[in-house]
Formats: sequence, C-alpha cells, structure tokens
Amino acid sequence: MTDQRISRDLALEHIRHHLQAHAAQTQTVPVTEALALVCARDLFAAHASPVAAKSYVDGYALDSQATRGASPESPACFEIAGEIRPSSSPAEPLPPGQAVVMLTGGPMPPGADCAVAMEDVEVQDGRLVLTRELQPGLHVCQAGCDIKAGSRIVRRGQDFTPAVLATLAVSGILQVEAYSTPRTSVLAIGNELAPLDCQDHDGQDHDGQDAGGRMPADNLLLAAGLLRLRGVDQVRGEVCANGLEHIAERLRGLAECDCIVTTGGTGPGQRDFILRAAVLAGFTPLFNGVALTPGKSFFAAVRGRTMLFALPGTPWAVFALMHALVLPAVCWMRGRTLPVPSPVLARPLVMPSLAQPGWEKLVPCTIEPHGSELRANPLLDRSRETRRDMIEAQGLLIVSGLEEPGELLPMIPIWEHRRGHRFD
Repeated sequence: MTDQRISRDLALEHIRHHLQAHAAQTQTVPVTEALALVCARDLFAAHASPVAAKSYVDGYALDSQATRGASPESPACFEIAGEIRPSSSPAEPLPPGQAVVMLTGGPMPPGADCAVAMEDVEVQDGRLVLTRELQPGLHVCQAGCDIKAGSRIVRRGQDFTPAVLATLAVSGILQVEAYSTPRTSVLAIGNELAPLDCQDHDGQDHDGQDAGGRMPADNLLLAAGLLRLRGVDQVRGEVCANGLEHIAERLRGLAECDCIVTTGGTGPGQRDFILRAAVLAGFTPLFNGVALTPGKSFFAAVRGRTMLFALPGTPWAVFALMHALVLPAVCWMRGRTLPVPSPVLARPLVMPSLAQPGWEKLVPCTIEPHGSELRANPLLDRSRETRRDMIEAQGLLIVSGLEEPGELLPMIPIWEHRRGHRFD
C-alpha cells in the first residue's frame, strides 16, 4: 500500500489483481432462478431444438415432389389422412399421394418435406387440391433451426439474460453454474444522519431534519440503489455513528460480507475515522487516495476476500466514484469478464476546464448520437441545483490536463440513463 494518490486506472488494476486472487464463488441454480446472475462456465446446447422438423403453420404436410407440374388446369390432389398436433407422438411415414393435417408446432412425418398453410389451399370432396408447385422446406422449421446440438449458448463471465435462459431450457439444460452475488453492505457514517426507516412526516421539520435535528441518510439510497441496478439484488444499508470504535466494531461485525461500501469519514480531519477504523477491524489498505476529482480521499482495503470501498460523504462524490471505481469492481466480483460500465469515446460540445497535471476530473454530461460518434454536452452551469447533475447526467467525461479543444474524451456511461444508447 502506498500513501501517495494513484491514478484511477491503477486503482482499478489493484482492485482487479486482488479479485483475481480471490475468485468469485459459484453455485448451481435452476434456470428459473438464474436471471441476472453471471455464467461460471461456458454452456453448450445439450440437444438440437427442435429435435425434429416441425411445421410452423396450421395447414397440411405433404411431399413437395408430388406437386411438380401442378397448375389450375392440372391440379395435384391428395387424400387427407389424419391430423398431427404439437403433442403428437412421432408420426408414421406418410404414404405417397396423401397429406396430413398439421397444427403449428407438429412434427413433420417421414415422407413429407413441406407444409402448406390452410388458407392457401382448397379442399374438395375430402381431398386437398393444389394448383401450384410447392418448394421443399416450405413452412418447415428444420431440426436445429432454433439451436444446433453443441452450439455455445453463453460464455463464462456473461449475464444470464431471459433469451439465454430460454435457449438453455429448450436445448435441454435446466441447471446452470453461476457466480454467487457478492454479499454487500453500505454504511453511511455520520452522527448527523438518521436511518431512512425512522423518517416520517410527523417527525420531520420543514428543513428535512427529523425531530433530533438529523438528516436522512440519502447516500444509502444512492449507493445501494446503484449496486442493485448492477445485479446485486440484496444490499444491506445502515447508518453508523461517527466514532472510531463504533466504526471498527461495525466493520468487524460484517465478517460475512464480500463487499462493504462506506460513505463519509475519509478526509484528513480529526473526526474522519474510517481509515483507522478499517485497520483496527483487520483491513489492509490497497491504496489510500486517488488522483481524481471528486474523490481524492477514496481508498480501498481488503480483509481476506472482503473488499472495503471508502467513499467521501458528499453525494456528488458518492455518485461519481460509484460509477468510476466501485461499480466496475462489483461487476468483477459478480464474475463479469469485463467491467460495466466501461469508458467509451465522446466528443464534448464544450471543452471543460482541464484537471491539474497528473490528475483526472469527472464531469457530468448529457449525450446524443451524431453520425458514428457520440456528442457530449458537459453540465457546467454552477448556478443551478447541484442534484440536477446526478439526476440528468448520462455520462461522466474523464478530463485530464492533456486534451486539445474538440478532442474525443473517454466517458463513463451511466447505465440507468442510457435512454436507448447501447454502450456495453
């Protein structure tokens, strides 16, 4: 660990290196419970889907060769023999000169290579009459047309999406190996903070404080909500009193957590205890401080496989650092092979002021597509309400001291504000 502030990229590298040495745990779950989990090993179709050719229209199955030369003047006629439903057992071979009624999804009988829709034919005196030639394969879903046996459906490190899970099920895979979701807690540190479940209308003053003069712990909603949007479905959030022993005791009590996020108490002041409390609770810092605005006092620490991310208490810093450092790390903890969101390039309509040499600055922006590139509109109006930046931002421009006017800048997309744009 170094006391010198390090770059954002190097901070992520330290985090990734630690997580590689403490691989995410896995679990076997039914496909019905795997949505939004991450695949722990490549999965391949156990069998083709459909297993046998089937009709995808309501109509008649027959041999296309028997329709050669059919015309209004010389129609081809077929006796109608029975009916095949999707639930039917494998059909008997179809004798020459016969057709069978097919319901959508029914298995094609041997001897039939096409299906004609019911509305496209005539039935006269119990016989099917065709006045045109039919092509082989017409209205037939061949075996394996959905997915072939042995085809890879999902790779290790990719999400189990609804489409992936449906394909796994139809190809014969009903149990999957998935990475376990990291057990996560968020601590909002501050004697001035009130637990959110203690707030009610009667106990609040007009300035948003409760009867004891405390403010709602809004960072719990902010940090925990961002984690939930990244697939960490259960996040415990609580207020922690701002005292060295209070914080250390609470950190000791979270021994079963894989990930702990704290807000507040990271500064150099006499009442900023989180770093000392983390060491007392058995954590070893990975780094202490980042050459980044906001977030210079951000640090990460480890205790076994548990990772602690200590954020400042300013809501804007929490918002920016969650997107820039914590959420990519949590994606790796979930087993993702790539961080989400990862930076993309965008061209700023107005170049923000540059960061000091050797530092980076995170600037909120809105975005819009322009041809093959993204245009970013930095939110630079300091006279407006500061919370608007968090509410409206669709990305965070990463500004250093090296850019030229009009140059493309890396931008961290904000997942919940993509508004139709795909970044990952």
